[in-house]
Amino acid sequence: MRLMLAALLAFPAVVQAETAPPTAPAPARPVISEIVTADPTRQRSFPGVIEAEVTTVLAFQTLGRLATLSVAPGDVVQAGAVVAVLDQVTLEEDLSAARAAVAAAQAQAELATQSLARAQELQRRGVAATAQLERAQAGRDTAEARLTAARADLTRAEDAARFGTLLAPIDGIVLATPAEAGSVVSPGTPVVQLAGQTGREAVIDVPAAYVALLPPDAAFTVQSPVSGLEPLTARLRLIEPQAGASLQTRRLRLSLGAVPPGWRLGGLVTATLADAGASVITLPAAALFGPPEAPQVWQVTENRAVHALAVETGARLGERVVIVRGLAPGQEIVVRGAASLTEGQIVGANLGEQVE
Repeated sequence: MRLMLAALLAFPAVVQAETAPPTAPAPARPVISEIVTADPTRQRSFPGVIEAEVTTVLAFQTLGRLATLSVAPGDVVQAGAVVAVLDQVTLEEDLSAARAAVAAAQAQAELATQSLARAQELQRRGVAATAQLERAQAGRDTAEARLTAARADLTRAEDAARFGTLLAPIDGIVLATPAEAGSVVSPGTPVVQLAGQTGREAVIDVPAAYVALLPPDAAFTVQSPVSGLEPLTARLRLIEPQAGASLQTRRLRLSLGAVPPGWRLGGLVTATLADAGASVITLPAAALFGPPEAPQVWQVTENRAVHALAVETGARLGERVVIVRGLAPGQEIVVRGAASLTEGQIVGANLGEQVE
């Protein structure tokens, strides 16, 4: 009787255990992911202008009034051609005045030397006082100093007369004439801006991050909107070291060398990297986890489970990193919260798709 009662009491517990609902699976972890795409960044075209590889600014080495300016923007000049002349009358007057000043200082120096000689002789005879000798000595020293200054002024006046004509140092095209005839120009004041005839270059501005994708001898295809002009191949000559503060850009100078007729200075062009190579794959830097020497990313598989993939990284492009090896277009990669995931963990739909 007792055994039957114990069995009856145990039976409801067995039934209850068999009918208990199963444990609910862990909820899928919400993530932000990104579908890997092949970014054609290096195939972009950038506008630019044609400039001369060699540009020089001509200026006088002396002060004077600009008498004649014989060139204008757009003129073609040969090396040695006269481009500007200072007022020769004024220069000759300055030269004559300097020569007269030297002659006067020379006479005063000679007189002071004679006076000193007399004072010394009188001092030797015991007739002149020591103060008189000292005054004669000071007078001679002052006269010689004035003579030295006058000779220096004469040298400057002679240089001014000799440098009163401005010559073109190279064959070129006049770009600008900042000075005007009749104005007074100081030494070093720009008078004529001249562009060399030989080399041409295309100048373009690109995003600062784009520079990291360029090889040192990158080749560009440069095209002109002018009909009839065939595209040219240019080589990267210089990446200017200073970045644009407001636009975060860098200026590139692409050497074109000698160009056919029709490619004019100041002409608009577009430049495209000639050999773009394989498209660039990039990911946000936050998608990487693990040690810097062996970075990894989480790939979201078809059943929404994450799987760690080893990747090789390249240049840093702002907030993104170039993935050199390890990924292919079409893969879904977790880009937020990578450090808190574990292998095989189930994740939910991409939250980034819900953001409007």
